[in-house]
Order: sequence, then structure tokens, then C-alpha cells
Amino acid sequence: MAEIFSFPEGIAPQTQDPEAQLPPRPRGVPDEVWRAVESVRAMRRLPGVRYREIPVPSTLADYGIGVALGIGADDASRTFSRPYSEENASGWIMLLYSRRPREEWGGRWRCVCFARMPLDSSENDGLAPSMYWEDMCDYLCDVEPDSVAGTVSVTQNTAFGSQGADTFAGCEIRVSYTPSIPPAHGFEPGGCVEAWAEFLKSTVRGEGESRVERTYA
Repeated sequence: MAEIFSFPEGIAPQTQDPEAQLPPRPRGVPDEVWRAVESVRAMRRLPGVRYREIPVPSTLADYGIGVALGIGADDASRTFSRPYSEENASGWIMLLYSRRPREEWGGRWRCVCFARMPLDSSENDGLAPSMYWEDMCDYLCDVEPDSVAGTVSVTQNTAFGSQGADTFAGCEIRVSYTPSIPPAHGFEPGGCVEAWAEFLKSTVRGEGESRVERTYA
């Protein structure tokens, strides 16, 4: 796990005095990283989205904040035969920091994201990967030009049993990008987590529900 653990599960966000409930700042943590911790903790959380901290492998960066996201039915309700359903989408985002700027990142920060979501039967064709990729890119905020890279995988699972065969499709996205950091304000990674949650939630829509639109400050 990277050296920062600072998205404590169970602590309410957006309090009057967020400093009062933060864990003690570990020795040696750069100011920029600690500000990122505060940003993630104080970020807006979407209704219907579950958030929890996940470890960041120390091999990826000197510091990191990892947040897992779930939308729809609880993870425990999924079955082997039907890992994708109209009620489920999940994923995670890791915010990585290197003490020394990395040439391959174009800076000290890098965002790495993963999403798993249902795929409507009408969209299960050769256009699905590009469609999901373009939709995902619309949700990313403050991104350095030409820094976005990743893959889209369309998966298909067929369940067998007494009721006959039934096929379910899903889509998985893996993406990384370098955030654009305004000189006046610094990096606000809470906005990156918000954007990824908005994208995930947009892929799960019940009957009559509209697409979740990006919210700009």
C-alpha cells in the first residue's frame, strides 16, 4: 500500500470543520498530497453511489489515494452466472503522486481508473467500445491534452441451467490520464473522483431516468 491511507471509511464528508475529523497527518507527507487528501474527503458524494477506500500498491507511486465506487444493487447480490445486470456498475479510481516528476506522466500526478458496467443488448456491437470511450471522455475534467490512454473491453457471458441458456453482456474500461493543474488553485482530486462517480452512475439508468450530466463549477 502507498504511504497514504487518507480516505477513512465511515467519516462523514463536508463537515463544518473537516480538519477536526481527519486522521493525524503522517510525517513527511508533502503539502500537495495532504491538500489532495482533504479534497477527496470533502468532495460531493452522489446519492446512490457507495464509496470506500482501497489500498494503492506502493509500486505505482510514492503516495496514492484509492476510492472504490459501486452503483445499484449491493456487490453481494451478484452471481457467477450473471456478473452484469441492469442494476450494477462498479469501479475505482487511484490518484497517484510521485515525489519526482515522471516523464511518462508529464508531471507528479496521474489518475488511473477502472469501470465495469452493463451493456444494453441494443448496444452490443462493434461500435460499443468507441461509444463508451467517447462518453467516458466527456466526463473527465481538467485533463492534460493527449495524456488519456486506455482500453475498452466488451465481454459476454452465457448462463446455462434448467431454464436454458441466457446471455448477458458487459463493458470494462481501463483508463489513465494526467490531470491539468491550474497554477492558482492546485490539484483538486476530489473533482476527479466526483467525475468518475458521475460517469459510472450515468451507465445505470432505470426506466424513466435521465442521464447524469457533468456538473461544472
